[in-house]
Amino acid sequence: MVKINLAVIEMISVSLPGVRIIRRIDRTDDHSSTGGRVRAHWVAPRDAVTPPATRQRYLDQGLWDDATLAGRVLHHAQAMPDAIAVVDGAGRYSYGRLCSDAAAVTAGLSELGVEPGTVVSVQLPNRYEFAVLAVAVQSMGAVINPLLPNYRARELGAVFTTAAPRVIVTPADYRGFDHRSLITDVSEATGIRPHHVVVGGEPGAKATAYAHLASSSTGSLEAGRGEAVSELIFTSGTEARPKAIMHTEQTANFSVRVARSDLGLSDDDVVWMPSPLGHSTGFNYGLRFALYHGLRLVLQDRWNGEAAAALVEAEQCSYTLAAATFLQDLVEAVDHRSASLGSLRFFGCGGAAVPPALVDAAIERGVQVLRLYGSTEVLVATWNRPGSSLDQRRRTDGTPLSHVDIEVRDDRGDQVGPDQPGELAIRGPNTCVGYFDDPERTAVTFVDGWVLSGDLVTEGRDGSMTVVGRKKEIIIRGGINITPREVEEMLALFPEIERAAVVGLPDDRLGERMCACVVLHRGASLDLPTMVGRLSEGGLATYKLPERLEVVDSLPTTASGKITKHEIVRTLMQAESE
Repeated sequence: MVKINLAVIEMISVSLPGVRIIRRIDRTDDHSSTGGRVRAHWVAPRDAVTPPATRQRYLDQGLWDDATLAGRVLHHAQAMPDAIAVVDGAGRYSYGRLCSDAAAVTAGLSELGVEPGTVVSVQLPNRYEFAVLAVAVQSMGAVINPLLPNYRARELGAVFTTAAPRVIVTPADYRGFDHRSLITDVSEATGIRPHHVVVGGEPGAKATAYAHLASSSTGSLEAGRGEAVSELIFTSGTEARPKAIMHTEQTANFSVRVARSDLGLSDDDVVWMPSPLGHSTGFNYGLRFALYHGLRLVLQDRWNGEAAAALVEAEQCSYTLAAATFLQDLVEAVDHRSASLGSLRFFGCGGAAVPPALVDAAIERGVQVLRLYGSTEVLVATWNRPGSSLDQRRRTDGTPLSHVDIEVRDDRGDQVGPDQPGELAIRGPNTCVGYFDDPERTAVTFVDGWVLSGDLVTEGRDGSMTVVGRKKEIIIRGGINITPREVEEMLALFPEIERAAVVGLPDDRLGERMCACVVLHRGASLDLPTMVGRLSEGGLATYKLPERLEVVDSLPTTASGKITKHEIVRTLMQAESE
């Protein structure tokens, strides 16, 4: 093998469907029998925002420590090797098995050049191998980059040029889509060529089989480092340009510890996770939550409400965190089969509006819904507790978790009074440590120890927080600010409407005009005069009434259920221009 270090910095233009990326890279061509490799100029992710004094205070208070995911799995494997760690569609796997499999994978990853600070991207559905890789990567001091299975060339192009993963793990095929060709195409387009590891199926000439990666008998599992960046998670689309969010073992593990403590879970609880592990919800509040605490993790891959109800009943699942879409389908499924959901004592629900009527419907079917507020940046910041009043659980997103501070601020940065809307700011040991390779947005979002969320909320006199909208979603019509959330919540009460989103469209005279986009229940119909009339009768001010109605088959969402309003606006504007 002849290695040629060209030591040149050049500009490359990446051409992918729907995206054009210009990025500086440092070429290191590795010419061998397996072909050339081009890696991005690489600086390992590191904490970009935590002052030394804050770090020391969290350590002194015991809020951050040296505990790691791999270290906890090692402990559980020694203390209860036969206890079930993961259940997926293919089988049941003990903590002893998980520990030994992760140790083997560390040796295979090491052979592929994984070392502390390098990134391993994992684009797998909800299956056992995701857990093995998460534990192995963290043990090595490397950085896991969970990816949604439905990412395609545009999204992966951004991941490759930002994170420059050393390894990417995918299925061979998933739901009829060939991931082997996808990785080849993105590698050629970006010039970033990670080692491709394929789980299941034939890997092809350019990839390595996961079975080979996991076959080593020489690997070992280490605890890893608590202070190092261990997660790099890309936002999934509520903004047009994704951000690469960095968490350490300390920020993430504090978050799952305080969640368990504040909610009052026990060693007998069972974690059910239908949310994708490639999203922060599934990864941190499913995989990490279960394995850190030594609980059983029950994974559901393909979403189906009736299958979910059967799985919850069979495994006696007691805890999950998922969007309202999952909850709605689960509630409806119970009405079509005789499943019992009485074990599901903790259904954390957030990511999108949770209608009070849905909370009531879930309670009637034995499910305790605990609304919450979270984001990839701060994980979960506020959460209703089992002891919260019914009114709080129906109408608010809970109170701050222990050791987490919140403030509600006006446009000048001053705190507002009770029940007054303002931007939510969060501070605490749960918050991420900045955006990777994105100093501009890091500086805007992380200010004086606080994370500025961009979400508009109110805080009641009882300390309960309620999301009322998104600061960037504010519609300015004729110089007056309008919060779409208020109109959307009224539309959600219409019997014809299954889901609704209100967006602002450009208008020469008013600046913006309001458009209501709705998905109707099967067989229902709705026109603009009827909609406007009902909203007006319901007390909505005239200047807040939508001037346009679009009935659509579906609304674009992220994997966590958040509606991607910029995609709605783009689609409508494109249609107008044609």
